[in-house]
Amino acid sequence: MMRARWLILGVLFLLLASRGLPSPGARTALIYRDDFGIPHIFAPDVEMAAYAVGYAQAEDRLEELLKNYRRATGTMAEAFGPEFFRHDYEQRLWRHAEVSRANYHRLSPKTRAVIEAFIEGVKAYMREHPEKVPAWAPEIHPWHVVALGRFILYGWPVGEALADLRRVGIAPDVPSGLPADLRRLWGRSPSSLAPVDRGSNAMLIAPARTAMRAPIAIIDPHLSWYGEFRFYQLRIYAGELAVAGVAILGTPLPALGHNAHCSIAMTTGGPDTTDVYEEDVHPENPRQYRYEGEWRPMHVRTEKIGLRRGDRVEWVTVEIEETHHGPIIAWRGHKAYAVALPYAEEVELIEQIYEMLTARDIEGMKRALARLQLMAQNVLIACTSGDIYYVRVGRVPIRPEGVDPSRPIPGHTAATEWRGIHPLSDFVQLLNPPSGYMHNCNVTPFAMMRESPLAPEHYRSYIYNASRTAPRHQRGERVTELLDAATRVTEEQALALAFDTGVWHADLWQARLKEAWARAPASAKSAEAAVVYDLIQRWNRRSDPDSEGALAFYAFKKGLGPALAPQVDPPPTVTDAQLVEALARAAAWLRTTFGSLRVPYGRYFRVGREGGTRTWPVGGGSLNREPNNVGMATPRAITFVPVGDVMLGRAGQSATHIVILTKPPRSYSVVPLGHSDDPQSPHWDDQAEKLFSRGRAAPTYFLRRDELLKHVTARKIVRRP
Repeated sequence: MMRARWLILGVLFLLLASRGLPSPGARTALIYRDDFGIPHIFAPDVEMAAYAVGYAQAEDRLEELLKNYRRATGTMAEAFGPEFFRHDYEQRLWRHAEVSRANYHRLSPKTRAVIEAFIEGVKAYMREHPEKVPAWAPEIHPWHVVALGRFILYGWPVGEALADLRRVGIAPDVPSGLPADLRRLWGRSPSSLAPVDRGSNAMLIAPARTAMRAPIAIIDPHLSWYGEFRFYQLRIYAGELAVAGVAILGTPLPALGHNAHCSIAMTTGGPDTTDVYEEDVHPENPRQYRYEGEWRPMHVRTEKIGLRRGDRVEWVTVEIEETHHGPIIAWRGHKAYAVALPYAEEVELIEQIYEMLTARDIEGMKRALARLQLMAQNVLIACTSGDIYYVRVGRVPIRPEGVDPSRPIPGHTAATEWRGIHPLSDFVQLLNPPSGYMHNCNVTPFAMMRESPLAPEHYRSYIYNASRTAPRHQRGERVTELLDAATRVTEEQALALAFDTGVWHADLWQARLKEAWARAPASAKSAEAAVVYDLIQRWNRRSDPDSEGALAFYAFKKGLGPALAPQVDPPPTVTDAQLVEALARAAAWLRTTFGSLRVPYGRYFRVGREGGTRTWPVGGGSLNREPNNVGMATPRAITFVPVGDVMLGRAGQSATHIVILTKPPRSYSVVPLGHSDDPQSPHWDDQAEKLFSRGRAAPTYFLRRDELLKHVTARKIVRRP
């Protein structure tokens, strides 16, 4: 019924807008843009919708889309210079271009048709607007979409491999034989192997705890606001597909969001999917390695990487050694370290995403997730049926008993080889918990709710990949506290949960500070320190933009110094004198920096485009990166960087959705900056100003035609040749 309803509705929209437009069979789609420039696409089938998505993405962010394909295929240096050589080398290690091109035929005809229509849409915009096409634009192909999916997910498994090496004190090597300038640049160049800010919040509330007696989902990925992870908002109504969500730029389908039946949220964390094998290298021939008592030749792969130097491109040839386990990324004496990835030949992520987007219930979601194409993630699903579901998913090798996958594994014997891939049924998962809620804010499954039944002793250690106590942190504990107390949650309260600025356990600091102040001698209490003390004591423990108490507390925690400031709870060893002295330092910092002791939090913490001329006050913040770790992280997670005399948001909440899973669902969405990359567009930073800075999200108008029509600011018909 829903599919038929939306096919009919799509036809009606097309006829309304076009005055005699040919029928949906005429390869035509309609793009409506709302108050914030977000496209709502109506098409007769998914292929035509994908064409329109490609056109719309190119219209909004063509240069970043094309950069994503260069990032994925390892050709950035060819366009932008030697500082990207390291990035390109790393993508060649993982063979994204090679595997995607060679295995594109493995995708189903339906998936290929969707991808090819999307690429056609991008190219159509480029043909119509040649002045918008940069000189460095690559020739784009459908398999680029597959390569981009691999590039995005590889950060997680490769990060696991690097962690295994770090545990034994090893870092990846600089490739041998590089020119001197590339070797000098290596450590200063962007790397896909470097740790990055990856986090998220995801919350599910069961019907028994909501006012509307329907599940509520909060989808809140925390990633960079720039580069490949900057999400693209869209809504699609086409054939069996009716979705609202966000996509990675350069892909045709949203990966996070909801359809008419289910919501999809993901957070970083999950099972251990990747291993490093320690290979024994022949002492006289470094390209031979020992396996089962014999010396095997390594496979040596040659890659040519282009370097833009002014008006010319020069080519650097690198050789990549591989064992049957995978590419070698480090050498130590007669040992080589090869990365074994269960994703090495995988290309079907987009097929899994499509299957998830068209699922109608938990069982349908499980069938899609069983494809095991996702990186290690906590996946949280809610459905209009009332069900809520969690699974800690990834593509996980079955390791032999006795193998420790958290450190390099001996590679010389078949006894340590993988025994296959774990099925979905082996993973940590839970349907409809007794608590009536669950969340994962990058915490251990044991911390997802009070009295969690998801205890580590019930699972293989590398499947659970956490403990009862770690990871746990301030943001997650605050969310547990809020959800555990929540009853009859309204739509407004759900929105407030998504943007909560409460600082968990700040009350303990207030109480400890009160004790210290009462005991301190009068000579230690300056008048300005007294003002700061009073601001902290009267503070409501929320880092709202207009809160003077929040910035006073921030200044006080800074004044404690780098050892004490990050502590969430006052340590027993902190002295009265240290606390009172921190108040004096806070007062001095406030006076010197702002010329006043009474300063709103949002005067210092701001949101807006880097390089732009406007910023706005914002609340919340993770504040957990040096030198700004002062132990006041909030569920509203934002990572700030110093820009001039303010702290400007650069990562954190990157595409927040609040979904009320009534029939049909109601939902709200916001990104931190704006939808368009054109500085002249009204949608360059409008969400920063009108929504994000205020802790608000805009309606998606999902399945609400009349509401959407009141907010349409532009209409475009696209026709596929």
